[in-house]
Amino acid sequence: MPFVDSVAPKKPRAEPSRLWKAKGQKSYKDSVARVQISERVIPAGDLDEVARRGGPPPAVAARYHDGHPTSGETWICRRSLHEDVAAPGTAAWTEFRRCLKEAHAETEDAFTPTVVGAREAASWDCGSVEAEEGGETWGNFTLKLEEMRHKIGKPLKDRTFPVLQMTCSAMARGEGEGDSEDAAATQHREKPEFLVVSVTVADFDRAPNAEYSRAKDTVLAAYASVERIRKLPATGEIEWIMATASDARGVLPQWVQNMAVPGQVAKDVPLFLGWIARERNGEPAKPAPAAHADDEADPQEQGDDTEDKADSAKAVEATVKPIHENKHAAGAVNGEGTAAAGSPASPKSLVANEKQDVVTSHATAPATTELTTE
Repeated sequence: MPFVDSVAPKKPRAEPSRLWKAKGQKSYKDSVARVQISERVIPAGDLDEVARRGGPPPAVAARYHDGHPTSGETWICRRSLHEDVAAPGTAAWTEFRRCLKEAHAETEDAFTPTVVGAREAASWDCGSVEAEEGGETWGNFTLKLEEMRHKIGKPLKDRTFPVLQMTCSAMARGEGEGDSEDAAATQHREKPEFLVVSVTVADFDRAPNAEYSRAKDTVLAAYASVERIRKLPATGEIEWIMATASDARGVLPQWVQNMAVPGQVAKDVPLFLGWIARERNGEPAKPAPAAHADDEADPQEQGDDTEDKADSAKAVEATVKPIHENKHAAGAVNGEGTAAAGSPASPKSLVANEKQDVVTSHATAPATTELTTE
């Protein structure tokens, strides 16, 4: 809770948070709301401190040596405010709750062009559980183990992201709480706020109920995220915050991913709103892979976005272009199957190391993520 609340605190603070660096805003034709982007880097020392306190390996997108992180972990966050109405360019609270609280993985599969498979590998009945955290009572928990397969594009292999995903709702205190309380009464006590937390399960390829994670034609990747969706008391607008850290592993350097991720994270907003609009009208829901290629950023409010986009494009081109041109480039690929920072690999090396990804990515993946508050 403190981690996601640091993006847009519920209670006003004397000084604005310096944990997140603003990275501009983006505008899209399928979203009335602009999407604000920010970035936070968790220092390697903070990650190591969590491990020293006896916690699990905390990082998703940091590199390790002898059990200690050697780099910080970059988190990308988006925030958008939406009118509570079932209309083009926005969505009603009931739609947000139904799609993102009760059917998160199914919804993401439906609106994301690059998702080519999603499955529920396990689930637990925890509907009667309640917990106190961040000054709120949380209930109506769901807990599922999900596998999601994303298409990256040839010659790169698809990526599979196995996560343990929890959702819960803020609850009003009232009589009739406990195991005997039925589902209707529990939902009636819900406040207009819920969380979705996804934690990577790095060794799921060894589980008997794994499917996508055990496939030989995919790379096991890592992903963690925290989402908070709530109605703002003062305005009635729906605030949608999502912060994530990820590592596609394989031959894509982390520094390239860090530049490309903000744009991809921001596009989830118009993709969802465009999909929900088509669903309301009974139209085919799954967008084409090229949908939103014409998205535009607001030139007056995008801040650092233009520079970031240019840097991202150069970084991706420097790494991926040699693959398509089929010619050697300067640089090499290190022993973990990842191009050295600033050194694009030759196409033969990239493809060869892509074939090694199933082994190297599984062997080096951390188990879980723990979020620090500062």
